[in-house]
Amino acid sequence: MKTKITERKQMEEKLRESEERFHQIFEQNEDAIVLFKRETFELIDANPAAEALYGYSRDDLQRLGPWSFIEPGDYQLFVQAVPRQESVKNFIIDRLTCIRKDGAKFTVALRGKIIRLRDVEVVYCSNRDITEKLRMEEAMRTSHARLIHANKMTSLGMLVSGIAHEINNPNNFISFNSALLAEAWNDATPILSEYYQEHGEFTLGGLPFSEMLEAAPKLFLGLSEGSRRINAIVNNLKDFAREDTNSVHGSIDINRLIQDAFSILSHHIHKFTDNFKLSLAEKLPPAKGNAQQIEQVIINLIMNSLQALPDKSAGVRVGTAFEDGSGCLIITVRDEGKGMNKKVLERAIEPFFTTRLEQGGTGLGLSISASILKEHNGSLEFESAPGRGTTATVKLPLAL
Repeated sequence: MKTKITERKQMEEKLRESEERFHQIFEQNEDAIVLFKRETFELIDANPAAEALYGYSRDDLQRLGPWSFIEPGDYQLFVQAVPRQESVKNFIIDRLTCIRKDGAKFTVALRGKIIRLRDVEVVYCSNRDITEKLRMEEAMRTSHARLIHANKMTSLGMLVSGIAHEINNPNNFISFNSALLAEAWNDATPILSEYYQEHGEFTLGGLPFSEMLEAAPKLFLGLSEGSRRINAIVNNLKDFAREDTNSVHGSIDINRLIQDAFSILSHHIHKFTDNFKLSLAEKLPPAKGNAQQIEQVIINLIMNSLQALPDKSAGVRVGTAFEDGSGCLIITVRDEGKGMNKKVLERAIEPFFTTRLEQGGTGLGLSISASILKEHNGSLEFESAPGRGTTATVKLPLAL
């Protein structure tokens, strides 16, 4: 009998020692640890790290329960993750949204295990705040995307240079020959007119001479103007794709950049709308920035507006102005598109967020534009509502 009593005391002592070790590990663990009853989810205990993470005292956590710090949308995720089968003891939730006492939301990685304490099954949850880790991963993805974009732009520069060379050769023939033909027509006109006076109407190229006399100068002018526009578009593309080594402290003409962007996007504009307008303020002071980067922002905003239009009757208007109050130059791009609801508007410049995934959207255009403007000490803001279109407003500081 005495031997049994001694053995029981030894077992009780070992149990107390084991519980004390567990308690020390529990209290000193850097991860937030909370213990729940398996069936009722009643909170049994929380360590100091959990108090610091959630902003509640241990007594508050025990009184309020897990629903005080788990985001309502993730309640069900947490409940379903806790094993119900006796054979399953461990579970993991990679991302669980939680709420601090002050209302701030953050994300934890939860590692759980079913353990037994004094014949009671307890859910042991170790929570680690991964909000900063996720933010850094997102920043790395964004940086990687920018590197990809930069590489594409380099490839585009090489491609454009080759295309420009191939286009310029035949375009030079068009420009030279159209001028030569116009001079030849001017020399031939008196002779043809004299013939017309003596012999009456005759045809040239299927048109009566009397009509051709008025039409020919317009045709030659159209050839020359078309050749000039081809040359301007190619030069703008070369400038846009060329690596720009200027800093963000250069002096740039906003109206000129918008007109260049209009030239580059001319085909797309005519494809998407019959109602495109430029309202450029006169005598604007120069802005401070990198011309190529700001032109990229303008092109991104115009393309977004064009792609938001429901049909060709809806319009886009691009304007510039000087804002006296802020001393900034303002660029506005307004469209009569489908607009954005509040939820989409809040995520508009978030990297990789797009409502046009099926149409090939990457969700990088606005994110990169916002980053460029931030580097320029400028800003990008949106006003929008479903069915009422969207207005993008860019602010840029003046060149000193």
